[in-house]
Amino acid sequence: MNPTTRVYRGLVLVLLLTVHACAFLRGGPYSSSPLFFLDAPEAARNQALAHEQDQLLDTCQETHTCDRAHYTRALLALYESQEVAAQHFQDVIEAAPKSHLAESSQFWLEFLHDAPTALLPRGSFAEATDRLVRDLLELETSASQVMQREVKVRDKKVEELTKRLQALKQIDKEMKEMTRPGKPPLKTPPPADKGNHP
Repeated sequence: MNPTTRVYRGLVLVLLLTVHACAFLRGGPYSSSPLFFLDAPEAARNQALAHEQDQLLDTCQETHTCDRAHYTRALLALYESQEVAAQHFQDVIEAAPKSHLAESSQFWLEFLHDAPTALLPRGSFAEATDRLVRDLLELETSASQVMQREVKVRDKKVEELTKRLQALKQIDKEMKEMTRPGKPPLKTPPPADKGNHP
């Protein structure tokens, strides 16, 4: 074998190892199959929640809640695709690397990486894990609903205070207009002569 061929094959080997290492560092390939399965009514509920979370992800930069939205979306994706779940867990880590959700997301990524051997269908470990995920989803959606109610109450207060401020500005403007001195007459009338009365 000539030296050029050896160098070429060596570079190809290094490239393949680099790509493999990068894939492993990113968590590697994940299955596109769901980790858990739902019956039809639960699946419809989860799809509605997933749609809600996707909408929150569109606006989460404004409220700095992307990590929570990605985390909830990742939990929901465990019932859709492990690959989608892994992407959302990675997004949590990127959005808030020092948060408790990032730690949990890291655990889930490691778990998903080993999931095919870790979960046996209908096993007690699989059922317990599924139950924990459902409980987490209930907590996350409850917290989300409470937050949404609080935001609505805050928005109402802001709207009410804005209306009051506008009314006060209008009153202030009217008061200023009423207290402006009138224009003085162009000619002042001559003083009346006190001594010449007929």
